[in-house]
Amino acid sequence: MKFYRPKSILRLILVGFSLVALPLIAALVIAMVSVDRLVGQSQHTLLHSVLVTKGSQLLVDAVIAMERNALQYQVLGDKVLFDVYMENHGKFLETARSLDALDIADGQRKLIEELIVSEDEIHVILGVYPHNDPETAAALAGFTEIAQVSQNILKENQGLIGRGIEQIQAAAESVQRTLVLEAVALVPAAFVLSMLFAVLITRPIKQVDRAIRRLGDGKFGKIPVIKGPRDLERLGERLSWLRDRLLELEQEKTKFLQQVSHELKTPLTAIRESAELMNEQVVGNLNSQQHEIVDILRDNSIKLQKLIENLLNYSILRSRAFAITYQRVAMKDLIEDVLEDHKVALMSRNVHLHKSLNAVSMNGDREKLRILMDNLVSNAIKYSPDDSPLWIKLFARENQAFIEVADSGPGIPDADHDRVFEAFYQGAPADKGRVSGTGLGLSIAKEYAHAHGGDITVLKWKDAGACLQVVLPLEKSVQS
Repeated sequence: MKFYRPKSILRLILVGFSLVALPLIAALVIAMVSVDRLVGQSQHTLLHSVLVTKGSQLLVDAVIAMERNALQYQVLGDKVLFDVYMENHGKFLETARSLDALDIADGQRKLIEELIVSEDEIHVILGVYPHNDPETAAALAGFTEIAQVSQNILKENQGLIGRGIEQIQAAAESVQRTLVLEAVALVPAAFVLSMLFAVLITRPIKQVDRAIRRLGDGKFGKIPVIKGPRDLERLGERLSWLRDRLLELEQEKTKFLQQVSHELKTPLTAIRESAELMNEQVVGNLNSQQHEIVDILRDNSIKLQKLIENLLNYSILRSRAFAITYQRVAMKDLIEDVLEDHKVALMSRNVHLHKSLNAVSMNGDREKLRILMDNLVSNAIKYSPDDSPLWIKLFARENQAFIEVADSGPGIPDADHDRVFEAFYQGAPADKGRVSGTGLGLSIAKEYAHAHGGDITVLKWKDAGACLQVVLPLEKSVQS
């Protein structure tokens, strides 16, 4: 059987609301029917009890009236009194038949029939014999027994109202128990259904949210898949199209960076070589001002070359086209080489270098480790004030290499500890007079650290400035 899938989230909400409301509506209908039945039963019971009690009372009154009229007729012999007796006799018969027609016990019905028969015998004698005849007197003595029987019927029926109330109370308690059981069963069922449909409604929305977050973070590897109402599935298809489009744009951007960076390297190489030749006075002697201009040209060409190299490295990282070539790397010598490359920059800023480098050897890609260290040192120098200290530490512990680079610059706010490793993100501006970077150095360094199975984090630094720590495994296995 194919599972029903709503075409829209609105329809899913309506279906969920209907299914959640269905047991509550059923409980309400059952409660209404039960209460209506209880009310009907109560009305019937009370009405029957009142009618039976009222009929029994009228029957007693009719018997008393007939007896009184018959005795008066016997004594006085007045025809009017006999007519009054006959009138009460009719009322007696009408009341007895009405009472017999009601839903009464068989014993009472039998007594009523006997009353009718006994009274009819008296009625016949009164109609045949004279008022002062001995037969008339003997017949009138039967009214005593008829009156006693009618009183017994009245007493027994007077208890019907109390028994009817007891029956109503019992029925009300039964209805109450039924409604409580329904509430105990249906309220949790409605809650479970509510939670189920809440999950069904929020799950595709969360899927859309995760897909958008992945696209926003530049993670294009996983195709967005939205399962739920068809309108949200169509939205998932649009997100998939957006992912493909962003992936194309990312590839085009990477290709553009590669081409532009490559095109820039050729004239930049010529500029740098020309500056080196002029600095070495191959083309002739230079005065002090010319030397100063050549030094500026040479320094800035080196910086520009590093910016271009960062762009190239970033484009390679984005394309995932790089591979790690493992070899034994003496990290102390590698760091010394990097510091030698930055010697001029350190001297120009009068930055005092404090080194604590242990002899640490690890398995890694020398060129990528050199780029990692070069970017860390460049970043530290860029944010170091003139005439300030800079610390570099290298040591090994628990089969891991630890490299710490700390400067005396403005530091990194706590909120930016993760963001500084994002591509193109730049924190507080460096000191005036320094060349700003592209915001790729730390991003590339972190990627290369991850490629070696390590990581870079921002440490809490006791002094002013920032401290970056690199942790790399000493014996990372060679990747296939």
